[in-house]
Amino acid sequence: MTAKGVMLALETSQREQSVALRLSENEILVERVETSDRDRDDLMPAIDRLCHRSKIGPGQIEVVALNQGPGGFTGLRIAHATAQAMSFALGCRLVQVNAAAAAAEASRLAGTLPVDAACWVALACKGLEAWSARVSADRGAPPTEMRSREACEWEPGDVQYLIADPHLPPSWHDRAVHHRISIVPLAVTAEAVARIAQRLLLQGVVVPPDAALPLYPREAEAVRLWRQRKAACTDGIRQKT
Repeated sequence: MTAKGVMLALETSQREQSVALRLSENEILVERVETSDRDRDDLMPAIDRLCHRSKIGPGQIEVVALNQGPGGFTGLRIAHATAQAMSFALGCRLVQVNAAAAAAEASRLAGTLPVDAACWVALACKGLEAWSARVSADRGAPPTEMRSREACEWEPGDVQYLIADPHLPPSWHDRAVHHRISIVPLAVTAEAVARIAQRLLLQGVVVPPDAALPLYPREAEAVRLWRQRKAACTDGIRQKT
């Protein structure tokens, strides 16, 4: 499968968000997504600004790539809904990118991770746990399984770098220090998503739009509260009967 054609890449899994257009193998344009106003969704306006800069119309976009997660619930949900809508409306192919691979690629592009180094990535940290995976130095190799782990389950092996979000649990931090592992701040970008997706396209890895589902690290707070209220209501009815 060819990796040619215009690709739109979405990165909304973290607080710093962006979109990118890959116009050719060596030309990728990036636009920041504004997230300071919680009442305004800037994803589609950012895509529109980027297309205007590039003089690209919606019908010219052939591929949409996005970070599967884990990450922020709202950002992942909006990006996946947008990508699915574009796929159904425009016939775009969809590529989901592994979050750990995207994090490692972004760090390599930024120069904070050596290009020939393997790393661990810790995302969606909360409490004692972090969603983590090992990324090989070989950019063509897929990361290990992304799953939630406590620090005591983490075996760094010969890896010397840990890419981590700002909420890295102290137990993870202490274990990294103990093993003399350098902690690299997480900074995922749409450009990194585009470059990973380009390699996946060459391998023929695409996802049907109805199967492009985000990986949520945990149940959304709104869903948890709804379950609590439903359970309380059910208990109240039982007590009356």
